[in-house]
Amino acid sequence: MFMAVAEMRQVTAAATALGITQSAASQHLKNLETAFNVSLFDRSTRPISLTFAGETFQRHGFRMLNLVEDLRRDIHHLAASSLPVLRVAMLASIATTLTPGLYDLVEHRFRVPELILSAGLASDHQVALNDRRIDIAVTSELIQLTTDYEVIPILDEPFFLVLPVDYDGPVDDVHALSERLSLVRFGASTPVGRRTDQQLQRCRLNLPRAIEADRSSMVMAGVITGKCFAILTPSLLIDGVAEGMALRLAPLPFAEFRRTIKLVCRRDDLGEMPMQIARECRDILQRAFRHRFPDQVDQVLFHEIG
Repeated sequence: MFMAVAEMRQVTAAATALGITQSAASQHLKNLETAFNVSLFDRSTRPISLTFAGETFQRHGFRMLNLVEDLRRDIHHLAASSLPVLRVAMLASIATTLTPGLYDLVEHRFRVPELILSAGLASDHQVALNDRRIDIAVTSELIQLTTDYEVIPILDEPFFLVLPVDYDGPVDDVHALSERLSLVRFGASTPVGRRTDQQLQRCRLNLPRAIEADRSSMVMAGVITGKCFAILTPSLLIDGVAEGMALRLAPLPFAEFRRTIKLVCRRDDLGEMPMQIARECRDILQRAFRHRFPDQVDQVLFHEIG
């Protein structure tokens, strides 16, 4: 009522436009002014004008009406779909590989009007899930969960030596390797970096380091200089390899270690959708691994889902 009068500068005209009586409109305005203990209109002029408080209220009023319109739109989408928006976070290294297939699945099978995707580290996903900023995370095993969450394993993969494509030195002795190449690695602030450090410590290995980074593409960029090697899994390599980074993989010359890619979501929030999304992620990654890493794909365990 206030916004109509503020626009038309006449109570009677605004009341008619909204289909109520002039006395009811006046009572609405009086109640509003009483609630805020201010005068919103200067009634000594014709047509009436806004006071300073009224102008301030009108500015906020526009924002409130926009919020109401947003609410209407969301409710409309909700009526047309069981879910108006789905927010999915993925490990940055597989985000490009997974995005097209996930978009098709969510749009065509689930009929969700809006898909919001984000990339990051497993530690980012933990916080975002707890804060309800995302609905699903396709993440690694380094995430602390309670029974409030559902966890669906997608794949288990080993770490490999990642070498320059033209490297012709030893690969069965990591000390001899490190005399030729320096280690480029994830930083200790990242889950993969901590996991790698723990394994090297268990194997009593102290390797020279050249570069630390927090994205797999940056680690891979260090390798393709021809001066460094890395210790990574296929899922950490897949997007970079798809972009044309030429690399060579070799088995680790020390005790093997692995990591798990899994889907995590809040339990019972999304019905069967997480299971189907996990299955789609598995199938996409399996096809990509067979294409990009044919010699290593048999060492990856792809889980049965559902």
